[in-house]
Amino acid sequence: STVSHDFIAKQSPTQAIFQLLKYEPGANAASSDPFNMQYGGGGLSVRGLDSSQMGFVYEGIPVTSTYNSQVNPAEWADTENLERVKLDQGSPDISTPTVNASGGVVTMFTRDPSKNFHVTVDSTGGSYDMARGFVRVDTGEIGRSGVRLFVSVSQSEGNHTRGYGHDSKTHMDLGLLKDWGHGSRSKLTISFSEFDISNYNYPTLTQYQQGGQYNYNNKWDNGTNSNYYKLHDNPYESLLVSLPTDIKLTKHLKLNFTPYTYYMFGTTGFGGTVDENAVYTGLTSVPVDLNGDGKIGGSSMTYEPYIEETSRSGFNTNIEYKTKHNSLTFGYWFQYENDNLYSNYGRVSSSGAPLDPWGTTNYYTYNNSPISLMAQHSYVTTNVLYIADTVSLLHDRLKMMAGFREAMVTRQGINSLPGVPYHANTNNAEPLPMFGASFKLNRHHQFYLNGSTAFRVPTSNALFEGTYDGFETSAGNTSLKPEYSITEEIGYRYTSRSLMARIAFFNYNFTNRLVSTEIYRGTQQIPSEINGGGQHARGVDFEMGTGPWHHLRPYISAEYLDSRQDSNLQVGADYLRTKGKSAVEAPKYQLGFALDYDDGHFFGNAGVKWVGRQYSTFMNDASIDPYVQLDLTGGYRFNNVGFLKKPEIRVNMINAANNHYLSGVYGVQTNAYASRGVKGTTIAAGGDPTYYVSTPFMVMATVSAGF
Repeated sequence: STVSHDFIAKQSPTQAIFQLLKYEPGANAASSDPFNMQYGGGGLSVRGLDSSQMGFVYEGIPVTSTYNSQVNPAEWADTENLERVKLDQGSPDISTPTVNASGGVVTMFTRDPSKNFHVTVDSTGGSYDMARGFVRVDTGEIGRSGVRLFVSVSQSEGNHTRGYGHDSKTHMDLGLLKDWGHGSRSKLTISFSEFDISNYNYPTLTQYQQGGQYNYNNKWDNGTNSNYYKLHDNPYESLLVSLPTDIKLTKHLKLNFTPYTYYMFGTTGFGGTVDENAVYTGLTSVPVDLNGDGKIGGSSMTYEPYIEETSRSGFNTNIEYKTKHNSLTFGYWFQYENDNLYSNYGRVSSSGAPLDPWGTTNYYTYNNSPISLMAQHSYVTTNVLYIADTVSLLHDRLKMMAGFREAMVTRQGINSLPGVPYHANTNNAEPLPMFGASFKLNRHHQFYLNGSTAFRVPTSNALFEGTYDGFETSAGNTSLKPEYSITEEIGYRYTSRSLMARIAFFNYNFTNRLVSTEIYRGTQQIPSEINGGGQHARGVDFEMGTGPWHHLRPYISAEYLDSRQDSNLQVGADYLRTKGKSAVEAPKYQLGFALDYDDGHFFGNAGVKWVGRQYSTFMNDASIDPYVQLDLTGGYRFNNVGFLKKPEIRVNMINAANNHYLSGVYGVQTNAYASRGVKGTTIAAGGDPTYYVSTPFMVMATVSAGF
């Protein structure tokens, strides 16, 4: 399923890619941040599998962190620069640089530079003091070099839709294309972002029911309130660079080579009141005068930032040999990731703001060294060899593909805190076979089937012991088994000029299902995982859309999903009775409908998404209700006016019915209430799940033109 530039251009330019995909079958996008500035983008799941179990590839760059399996759509291209976004709900292509894509792959492509000089400008304003400006310059072909270039810059500002906070984002995209001729080309893509945002707080159900404005507040209270919003800044910056190159060596032989690099440095802010007699680094206590009164014994509010520096580089290369009836692909993907996560006790001003929101200066020291709450370093090396062969028979009506990957992941970890194990290393290797076949009855009707495998190693922070206030909060574990999945799918496609339709029946089987969640270390929220054991899922996807009919184009999608846990969940020395219960974050029913109108001047579309109940605990004793969201767009394109080319005005209404609801699960828990285990003991509640809060009704207007 593909979202084209035509659809993207009619949406609000602040929409995250997750939201652009929400009408596709099985895609559940938790709406939370309408301005696409918050880290994480609000969350996405497909067929009940969250984004940590999907592959995301941006112009050849695998953008999923191998450290914590998180992705961040706010870093990717501005929507004006997107050509298309493709969602493969099933098996990825053999050459896709990912090994964790149990739930599918999202592939993003930017627009090529124009062949002619062109300038595009747009400006957006709307609810919550939202303001955004964008400009793109296309050079056209530079001389007779075959080189084309575009560069764009955008600036976004907006207040939080609940509680206190203000977000700001500066983003730059660059694309440089070189046509070598005879089907060969290279495309350099660079995306840089700089953010200065305030984090949202994600409530439990009780907190949400007490007031939909639940968030961090503006009460400093003379240094006693760790929920003061200025203590929860999230400044960060990121850089993505790739150079996909396709070279046609001979009539039958083609080389594809994509080198890439990714860099991110950022801070997630938290505040905590610390007793001067209980200042710890690791398991070691250090005496520090925090409040500057010349003695040890008081307490003080400190800034406790979660600081992350990530660099990830690699390349994906393969050779394709094609003849009339056969296509053979052999390739290699290599990636090296270096993650540095640390946290210090930072100083706070008399007004409650951290002296350095980045956390890299103005921190407390002992013996001239920073006092660290966290000091973890991990190095992840990924090597994947792959081969696939596709055979075309019966005049290309029958195609069969068999492929095989050997994925090897090595993780090395160092924990620099005193009193905890220093080294933590693991090595994993998995064979990953796949098979696919399709048969065309004629040019309209096609049947297909495929089977694939995928695996995912646990997050690297599971390697390290967690500590807080001198106690071990979580044990490091180098023996956690990787998640492994087997997927089968069979389907039918109908294609004609007036109608396209698809129905697919699928089955998943997991061992060691890893479910992403958030844990607290003091006041800090740390990405983590829960091993849910075995799980299976069966379901059906359906989608149908038409070509233009009296300028109208309707689209409908639906999914039925039955996802169950296959094992009881171990908690301490006993087991929760989770076998047979529904999987978390897996709504049984989803329905999407969109209607587009475009006569060349007037245009508009309406989109409705209905999502069924979602469980947030493995015991199914907590959940969020079904919800529905309606989004509307209307606009007009003018003819050229002087030097202005096709000026346009567009109005986007998000959550037009102003429904208030919880849109997704932020932090999964084992059980929300005490439960009697398999062995008869009482297992205490694991905690209250936390949730994404829906975007309220918003209106945004955009004016754009070319020059």
